[in-house]
Amino acid sequence: MCKQQILCSCLLLLTGCGQSTDEMALTPMSGTITYQGTPIEEGVIRLVPQEGSSAPVRTTQINAGNYQFTDRSAIKPGTYQVEINAYQGEAGLPGDQPAGSSTSRKQYLPEQFNTKSTIEPLTIPPDSDPVQHDFNLK
Repeated sequence: MCKQQILCSCLLLLTGCGQSTDEMALTPMSGTITYQGTPIEEGVIRLVPQEGSSAPVRTTQINAGNYQFTDRSAIKPGTYQVEINAYQGEAGLPGDQPAGSSTSRKQYLPEQFNTKSTIEPLTIPPDSDPVQHDFNLK
């Protein structure tokens, strides 16, 4: 009886190892982001799932006009609202800049690309191949 309990326990532990089905359904996505024809040097792209979706919000950095959602930050199938922020100025933590400094980091994109995004929603179909999607903001 003891051997059977040990065997059952081991089998239960093994079924918990490896990737979950949710992780296997993730789709890598990458691309470029430009504003008025110029690559966004520093920023953030945020994908917010439509209401009723169980998918998490995904956020990744934009560097030299490029972004990528890969590995654990890859995208679950679904439809997402896209929000993009771009920054100018020196990076750093709040308080790093002297008071009254004009070199603080500022978000410069109009709200139509972020807080009140009018960017067309993005749909990732189930079992999708890696997605290449460029955003040309004007």
